[in-house]
Amino acid sequence: MYIVTGANGGIGKAITEALAKSGCRVVMACRNRQRAEQVRQQIVSLSGNSGIEIEELDLASFASVKEFAARLLQGGEKIEALINNAGVMFREFGLTEDGMEQMLQVNYASPWLLTHLLLPALAEGGRIINTSSCTYRLGKTDEHFFDVTAENYGLFKIYGRSKLGVLMFTAELAQRLEGEKITVNAVDPGVVDTGMITMHRWFDPLTNLFFRPFIKSPERGAATSLYLALSEAGRAVSGGFWINRHLRKMPKDVIPQEARGKLWELTERKLKKYLEK
Repeated sequence: MYIVTGANGGIGKAITEALAKSGCRVVMACRNRQRAEQVRQQIVSLSGNSGIEIEELDLASFASVKEFAARLLQGGEKIEALINNAGVMFREFGLTEDGMEQMLQVNYASPWLLTHLLLPALAEGGRIINTSSCTYRLGKTDEHFFDVTAENYGLFKIYGRSKLGVLMFTAELAQRLEGEKITVNAVDPGVVDTGMITMHRWFDPLTNLFFRPFIKSPERGAATSLYLALSEAGRAVSGGFWINRHLRKMPKDVIPQEARGKLWELTERKLKKYLEK
């Protein structure tokens, strides 16, 4: 079983479609079941693979993450790959129902929680694929990682922080799972033509004319995640940062174990309630 978060659009849809065409059984983890069902039907029709199902998952709710994981664990099926693809970007500051800044929760904390809860179901040789971004360079991690207010909010600053957190989580979890035959890797899909770009209108018209030719299609953006999910490379390497199907060095900000450990412990304290059985 392959799990893809945010599977009903953009990169997630492209990943799901390719996995379906490869004959994989896929769980589409999506917030909007109705919209996901339309996509599921399209993918089943295109691939001829009826083993595609939907499970509701709202990453803006830790309770939803825990309920989703419980349903999957109850089924007893082994997970071949967990692809933490879903992500959000918001111009305006906002909090989730859990009181956490929404990008930090959806892009970082909820995937952290989901991964931990599903670890018992990951098969030997299972793969965890996390989605980061080149914007990690704009982020920083310290004891105030989760302390975001309307006054200190900045779109790229906090988005970059969430993606730096993903890289640090990837490196730390890979080390902790060493010898467990489960690999953990992060990908940077690049700038992809998805709703996040059109919805937020990052660029003025002149900049957009210049930049548009360099934006990838969702299919190209999905290529590295698919490579790690289906090839031997995804089984052979753990703790890697992959761009365009090539392994890159982890950024220097991610290498210090002390910083990774502190963020891990901070996140663990934040999510303690949901980690308890």
